[in-house]
Amino acid sequence: MLCSRLTRGSGLLKAGIRSSSIISPKTLLPATSFSTTLAKRSSGDHVKMWTAERVVSIAQIPICIVPFMLTTPLTDAVFCTLAVLHSHWGVEAIVVDYIRPSLFNGSTVIPNIAVSLVWALSAFTLGALYYFNYTDVGIVNAIKMLWRL
Repeated sequence: MLCSRLTRGSGLLKAGIRSSSIISPKTLLPATSFSTTLAKRSSGDHVKMWTAERVVSIAQIPICIVPFMLTTPLTDAVFCTLAVLHSHWGVEAIVVDYIRPSLFNGSTVIPNIAVSLVWALSAFTLGALYYFNYTDVGIVNAIKMLWRL
């Protein structure tokens, strides 16, 4: 009804366009968007990534408790791995969201460097924690020693 009123008032019917050939009023209205950049198609499977993040988040609940009851190098390694993985995904999401190419005139150099630094920091952190676990008392025993102070 609104479409027919708009077309009658606009003179489209007088110009030879019949009302049956008009697709819908949605095609006539401009798209509203607050984005300053064009959306790009993503190449990753985000459903699987979201599921993996949720699994790691849920697995951290028992993994934060079990190593303190049963302290072994394996529970230390799983504790460190999940903690670094969880924090890596969080920091990476922050970097991707806030250091985006639109801030650098479309250049992806600085955002790629920032993401690479996140990967390097996560790899270094995981390596340092593994080194501490296998050459010293382990991360869980170190936390227990701090609690005793």
